[in-house]
Amino acid sequence: MDNLEIEVIHFLFTGTIALLILSIGFITIYIKWLRKLTKEQRKLVELERIHKQQVLENIIESVEIERTRIARDLHDQIGNTFSLLSLILQQSEDEKVKEALLLVENGLNNTRELVYQIMPPELKLFGLEYALEEICIRVNKSNTLVAEWPVKCDLKHYSLRIQLSLYRIVQELISNTIKHSNADRLTLIFCDMGEEMQILYRDNGTVKHERTADQRKGYGLSNIESRVQLLNGSFDFNFKQGFESNIIIKSFYAD
Repeated sequence: MDNLEIEVIHFLFTGTIALLILSIGFITIYIKWLRKLTKEQRKLVELERIHKQQVLENIIESVEIERTRIARDLHDQIGNTFSLLSLILQQSEDEKVKEALLLVENGLNNTRELVYQIMPPELKLFGLEYALEEICIRVNKSNTLVAEWPVKCDLKHYSLRIQLSLYRIVQELISNTIKHSNADRLTLIFCDMGEEMQILYRDNGTVKHERTADQRKGYGLSNIESRVQLLNGSFDFNFKQGFESNIIIKSFYAD
């Protein structure tokens, strides 16, 4: 092999090594750039998620503040007015007045029920467990739906804000059952397993199965899903035999 061939081989070998090094360099730079881009994208996605969560928290907080104000106004103004009218009308023996008294008392009861639905007083006074017992008792008094709460657990270690969110979730679930399912029985189970809270809810109603998943979510389930997400939880449901849902919330979120 003469010197020219050796030089050509050496040149090709050196060129190949150089191209290989350059290729590795470009690939390394590209991977670093891609990782940086992916990291930035993840940051943007996380920032967007945090922003949406903050907006949702602010909306729900504003709604609860407005609920409290409306409940207070209903109690203090309309409720007191009905009570005063009732006292005045009770003084008369006139049949027409007695009929009016029945209407006033009916209006007073409706106002009390509305105030209770907006902001149940026992939730703040006695906690979530007592409030859930009360809502089940109220459902059972309707004589059209039986509410069962077979497993009870201590929920007092959760903050009032979280207890209120859990109450609203249950309230919405029961409301959906009453409005849409034609059920005559529902079951509510809370399981506090230390690291997480699990809420099982089911009824024996008959929801139209031909509805799409998006249409089914119109049954107030989007509101429930939003509240569950704010509690760092997951929400699954199905309509195979009545309505059944499974909510899992991480207990470490109990601020």
